[in-house]
Amino acid sequence: MSTHTEKIEHQYRWLSISMAVSLILGVCLFVVNLYGLSQPIRKPGLGVTDLEQLRFVPKEVWSYSESMHAIDALAKIDSKKELAESATQVINRSLVHIDWERVNASDYRQLVPFWENYFLWAVGQFSGLSQFQRYHFADYRRSIRRGVGICGDASIALSSVMDRYNVPNRIVSFDGHVIVEYERDNGARFLVDPDFGVSLGTSLQNLKANTGQVKARYLASGYTEREVDYLFEAYNSSFTLFEDTYHFMTLRYLFEYVSYVMKWLLPLVLVLVPVIWALRSGRRKNF
Repeated sequence: MSTHTEKIEHQYRWLSISMAVSLILGVCLFVVNLYGLSQPIRKPGLGVTDLEQLRFVPKEVWSYSESMHAIDALAKIDSKKELAESATQVINRSLVHIDWERVNASDYRQLVPFWENYFLWAVGQFSGLSQFQRYHFADYRRSIRRGVGICGDASIALSSVMDRYNVPNRIVSFDGHVIVEYERDNGARFLVDPDFGVSLGTSLQNLKANTGQVKARYLASGYTEREVDYLFEAYNSSFTLFEDTYHFMTLRYLFEYVSYVMKWLLPLVLVLVPVIWALRSGRRKNF
């Protein structure tokens, strides 16, 4: 009988320790999440003190609130053509194009900080998966909060904004560049390049036939012959069409969504379980 009682007491002691650890861990993760709410995910001085690290820098790097205000203001535009071209400019000014593989991943928050999302941080830190070591957000609002991206990030953001305003569109992924094709009110399709901030003035079907016109548009926007020639190496390659951001990056889209829910749900469970256990244990002792 004594041995049985000791065994029960031993199990109860270990369960008590486990519940205490769960409670402490849950509280710590809640504190981390709350701390993260107060932290900017954007690198301090972006586009001002680090110009040598960047490829394309807008004349003025918009804040997150300025970008979101500009996106909200697009609701006043009725024409799909005007909305698409205005949205292209908004996204172009909202994301600074960095040398994605060469900048410091922690400085530019490509490795998602622990306080922003500890699941994404852990996968990036320990999995060896390059797509998490230098992470591309599926949610365009997080990309704009971070303020940096490349052609894929800009196209995801533009496609998401067009979806918000019911402008039919597709993401067009070439070997080396990503742009967006949208549909106007009359059903005609046209290409836009949010990374470069250029409306190509032609459809995907007619892109190669209108090479001269498209090159002129890039050059008129201030890009060099070398940069434009590089683009057309991509435009002469094969391409893949994606209906939306979910189609473009399905698994990462789902994982990101779940991880941002779980970063709050996990600490809630870790806190509630020991609290409920303690309440029930107290009731048993009273009886």
